[in-house]
Amino acid sequence: MPRKEGNDTMAEPLEIFGEDPLVLRGAVDSSDALQLEHGNDSLANHDQTLYAAHEDLEEETGVIQIRLSDLTVGTVTWMLTASHLERGSIVQWPRDGTYAYYDFGPLTSEQEIDISATSDGSAPQTKKRTILIKTLPTDPLSARRRR
Repeated sequence: MPRKEGNDTMAEPLEIFGEDPLVLRGAVDSSDALQLEHGNDSLANHDQTLYAAHEDLEEETGVIQIRLSDLTVGTVTWMLTASHLERGSIVQWPRDGTYAYYDFGPLTSEQEIDISATSDGSAPQTKKRTILIKTLPTDPLSARRRR
């Protein structure tokens, strides 16, 4: 669900500057739910919202890659897959080895990403998580100059 303006109880998005690719690592929290982490921080602490700023996005044709890394808990590996809605169509993220990825250009609003983690156990399980991502230039004025 998109963030609501003027709601003081919502946490600030996790803001990451200058990383390309930007890697989010899958994790399972104490309530056995799928979470996404960056470094020592979890999107759970930021209303499942990530803002990624990069100088490449100052150009309309610039892109940065968001990667979602698989996770292992004990002897069980969880493979992450992701999709998002773009121009009315569902876009499935490609995979490369141990991560799903997508190249985003600058976004004017938050993009909802649906993530699934499927275990490789004898009785496969699935965990789901929805996050919000917004990619933007490091120079806040560059978007205005393009108009």
